[in-house]
Formats: sequence, C-alpha cells, structure tokens
Amino acid sequence: MQKRGMSDSRWVSITAIMTALALVGNYALVAVPNLELGSSILFVTSYIFGVQMAIWSTLIMSLLFGIINPWGGFIPLIWLSQVIGWFYIVATGAIMGRFGKNGKRLEPRKWELAFTGAFVTFIFEQVTNIGYSITFGVPFILAIAAAIPFTILHIFSNAIIFSQVVPMLDSALSKQLKGLIWNTESGQDIKEAKSIREIELEEYGEK
Repeated sequence: MQKRGMSDSRWVSITAIMTALALVGNYALVAVPNLELGSSILFVTSYIFGVQMAIWSTLIMSLLFGIINPWGGFIPLIWLSQVIGWFYIVATGAIMGRFGKNGKRLEPRKWELAFTGAFVTFIFEQVTNIGYSITFGVPFILAIAAAIPFTILHIFSNAIIFSQVVPMLDSALSKQLKGLIWNTESGQDIKEAKSIREIELEEYGEK
C-alpha cells in the first residue's frame, strides 16, 4: 500500500522523522509554560504529508511526551484532551494543505497562518481545560479563568510561530525530504520495470 505516492517504508521513515521533530519541539521550550513548537510541526506534518501521518505522529509524540513530562506525571484524561486538541490542529492542517484544481497545494498567506495558529490554539486550550476541569473536579469556568495568562501566551506565541515557522518548515522539509517524498519507485517497481524492458529488448532483437 502506498500513501500519497510513497511506499510503506518511506511513509514510516517520514512519520518517524516528523514525530521526533514534534517531540523535540515540545521539549525545546518546555521551561516556559504553554510555549511550544510541537503543534506547528504536527500542523506542517498534516499540511505536507496528510492527516493519516499526522495522526500517527500525534499519538506517538503525545504518549512519549505524556509519559516523560517535566511538568508532571501521565494523567489519562488530560492526555486524551490534548490528543483531541492536536487532532483538531492536524485536521485543520490537512484542509489548508489541500491541492487546487491546478494540481498545486494552496499556500496560505502569513496572516492566514497567524489567524489559524491563534484559532486552533484557542480550541486546543478549551478542550484541555475541559480535561483539567473533569480531572480535578473544578468548574469549567474556573478552569478557564485560572488558565487565562497561559492561554493568552499560548495563543499569541502560536500565532507568531505559525506565521513564521510553518512557511520555513514547509520549505525546509520539502527540500530536505524531496527524495523521499517524490521518488516513489520501490525496489519491486524497479525490478518490474527492468523485466519489462528486458522483454521489449528481446522482442526487438527477434525482429
């Protein structure tokens, strides 16, 4: 089976790369609460490679980050709420990464990416607030109020990150992984192509 023109081995390789980048993105700025690069990397994963890869990257990254989290232990309900929030982000990335009628990907402007980053982060925050509210038994409104400073920081930082980092990641990844993305011939494909070519040469020789 091939996904977006890639063989399974290439798909798995790129999924591993994007998962690692998202994990590093979460750890890189972990000293500052709610400041992270992981969401933008998951967005780019879905934007370039599709929602299926981004979902797997999200699940693996979130499990690893949830288990080895400097801010506390693994709390299943909070983890689940974060995963749902990230799924919303990658779904948005897949929609924005769709191809137009001319066969080219629709490229959003920086202000559109900034707005998208702010909006999806707002949704992410509210979903995780629900998780915190249920987990610790506090009213949802109180959970929102307590998180306001962190929510504002997260929204504004992701607005900037999405508008600046996403285009750079898109360009860099498209260049660095070009061979893996667009070179879709597998070993079996090459073998079959050679066999066909040999048959054609034999037939030509007989003539």
